Amino acid sequence: MGGSAEATVPNPAIADLKSLKARLIGELATLNDTLKTTSSDMGGKKVWVGPAADTWTTEVDGRRTRILQLLGKLVPIIDAEIGTLPEKVTPIDAKLYNMDRGR
Repeated sequence: MGGSAEATVPNPAIADLKSLKARLIGELATLNDTLKTTSSDMGGKKVWVGPAADTWTTEVDGRRTRILQLLGKLVPIIDAEIGTLPEKVTPIDAKLYNMDRGR
């Protein structure tokens, strides 16, 4: 008999990481929109006026930018991890991974 290749299946870790990345991107958009709307409402003199309101708006805008920068760094980290994983694994490895994940 010739050497037969061992059966492989798609790596479930890659699927999980791609799902995580998609959820993260969606949450980043939601977070950005929510903080932007809140800041606009408060800073747009619709809800609160005065120097304290202006200071608060500036601070929230700065924090929004910083939070999005920090969280945005997670996307390339996830991509890098995906790049280190084999696309296919043995069925046993996939089963063990899923068992570790509680599936």
